[in-house]
Amino acid sequence: MKRWAGFAVLLVLAGCTTTVSGTARPEPAGPPSNFALVNPASTASVLTSVKKAVEAVFSYDSAALPAYEKATAENLTPAAREELAKLLTEVRNSAEPIKLVTRVIVSAAVEQTPDKARVLTVLDQSSTRAGTTSKGLASVLLAAVREGDRWRIGEVTVNPAGSPLAPEKPGVGDRAIARTRDSARDGGLRVAEALLSVNSADPEGTFARYESVSTGQLLAQFQQGKATQVSQIRAAGTKAAMAPNPVAAVMELVDDKASVLLYAATDVTDPAGQVTKKYLPIVLRLQHLPEGWKAAGLELVQPLP
Repeated sequence: MKRWAGFAVLLVLAGCTTTVSGTARPEPAGPPSNFALVNPASTASVLTSVKKAVEAVFSYDSAALPAYEKATAENLTPAAREELAKLLTEVRNSAEPIKLVTRVIVSAAVEQTPDKARVLTVLDQSSTRAGTTSKGLASVLLAAVREGDRWRIGEVTVNPAGSPLAPEKPGVGDRAIARTRDSARDGGLRVAEALLSVNSADPEGTFARYESVSTGQLLAQFQQGKATQVSQIRAAGTKAAMAPNPVAAVMELVDDKASVLLYAATDVTDPAGQVTKKYLPIVLRLQHLPEGWKAAGLELVQPLP
């Protein structure tokens, strides 16, 4: 992942060329409904298994078809094999020898139970055909199922949209961890909605919104050269807003800090009124303050070197 000053991400969206009340009844004690990060070792094991499966079945070598077929049989359910075959139709029908290499850049568990998991993953893909190599990113949401002592992929959704998750009930112990995780995820979504919005007609208000959801190093980056940055927003003449249903998953929780992987689409309107979509897999580094979660860092997920 490439660390960007927060404003550089905003310039991508702006189209600039600059680089750079009642009483609740007590809930019964019991485990949380979503185990993601409640037991970090268990979640890490799931992510490792899914990573190996994804890199095996999303890589393809026309000169080694038996090995590929073996990988898909071992790591995919029958329904997922059909789904992936459709996604790779163009690759598999290539008249020229082709090699596709896929590596996981970053992933996080959206949901986890003893037998099922949903994992948000950003993939680096390198394709070689006729001596020419091309690279790109793919963001996928994977549904995995446990079969015996291994995890297999049962569903693949490319460029996914999120769906509401049931909030954890009050409680202690594991439930408290789960509620903190959900709080960080929801905080990340609120922060992203603010940071991925641009309104060149109101650059001061836009920038004030960025500052309101930032802290630490990211806030300092925003405030450095503020006048120049506000002028750039105004000059861009564009608007951008996060599209509905982004997908977010907490990667890490440590004390009052959290890392959230988020895949969002943004609707960008240029000065002529034409709307296009930009897709941004990003990692938010959050810190919990008395007023809630704020972003201390922002990283745009980039292809691997």
